[in-house]
Amino acid sequence: MTIQSIGNLTMPSMTTLSAAGTENGDPWEEFSVLLSKQIKETDRMEKRAKDLGERALLGNSGVSIHEAQIAGSEAELHLKLLLQVRNKALDVYREVMSMPA
Repeated sequence: MTIQSIGNLTMPSMTTLSAAGTENGDPWEEFSVLLSKQIKETDRMEKRAKDLGERALLGNSGVSIHEAQIAGSEAELHLKLLLQVRNKALDVYREVMSMPA
């Protein structure tokens, strides 16, 4: 039995995050660009999942309920990961702001 990929999850690896900004000099700019791309990708995945779900429910467009469910799960996973990144960024911000000057 072989396991096939269910889609392209494009969240960055830790090496991508740690190397961000080393070439251009500004790591915050690189992080914001990376985060912006991931927000757009998450939005695209959510729209695709919604579209596939609607088409599967109509039953006349050749989309199986399994495809729609997988797309929905991928979008949910992407969103959860994006929210965790946001939460960690907020934690870091709060910690930096509470440091004495």
